[in-house]
Amino acid sequence: MDILKLFHTAIGAAILGILLSACATTTIAQHSRSSMESKSASLEAIIDAQLAAYDRRDVEGFLSYYSEDAKLFDHPNQLTQSGKEQLRTRYQRSFNNKNVRAVIVKRIVFDRFVIDHERLTGHPDGLVEAVAVYEIKDGKIIAVTFYNP
Repeated sequence: MDILKLFHTAIGAAILGILLSACATTTIAQHSRSSMESKSASLEAIIDAQLAAYDRRDVEGFLSYYSEDAKLFDHPNQLTQSGKEQLRTRYQRSFNNKNVRAVIVKRIVFDRFVIDHERLTGHPDGLVEAVAVYEIKDGKIIAVTFYNP
């Protein structure tokens, strides 16, 4: 009888261990998923806020989402602007056209990158589309690479 009791106790302990392990794994996976979702949401919020400032023509508000040494590139690696002063010059010129608006067609968030398919309406050249790959570090945009068709 004692051996049978010991056997049932061992099986019970093993089953309890498996159940606790499964619960812990599920909790860790849920925490990890919610942490990634939270990070994605905060990255999207940064890009959404800078796009809202773009549409308002608020140069200083727009630049507040960029690091001091932010860089803009045309694909594949042509540096077009570096630092906030050069960005300020570029966007002050762009913001002179009050009709241009940015519309997000599709968005992907991956790790520290936000990838937007953007459509500019009201542009003098007509409809303009591009893909912008934003790289974000410490809550600031550090680089944007534009892919134009």
